[in-house]
Amino acid sequence: MNGTNEYVKNIQDAHKQGNESQTDLVAEMMSRYPGEWIFFEVVSEDDYGAPYTGRLITHDPDREVVENVVRERRDLYDIAVWYSGELVPEGELVLL
Repeated sequence: MNGTNEYVKNIQDAHKQGNESQTDLVAEMMSRYPGEWIFFEVVSEDDYGAPYTGRLITHDPDREVVENVVRERRDLYDIAVWYSGELVPEGELVLL
């Protein structure tokens, strides 16, 4: 499969992953897809302005796949892309 066809297939597959009519707690989406990038439309926010509920658009372990879908979905306004895995691997240290 050439690069263009593979890109189109990835976009089509990614669009199939989310049920855009269903609203979920963001925490539930995060736990449902551990170690993956999650792209969702924000439906409501908590008292601090952080996304609380949303509509899952797509999820994938590959960030690039999710980013491609984000670029295609210009019809959405209030969106978020979060990573549900460990940002710093266990046993490693971050110096600020």
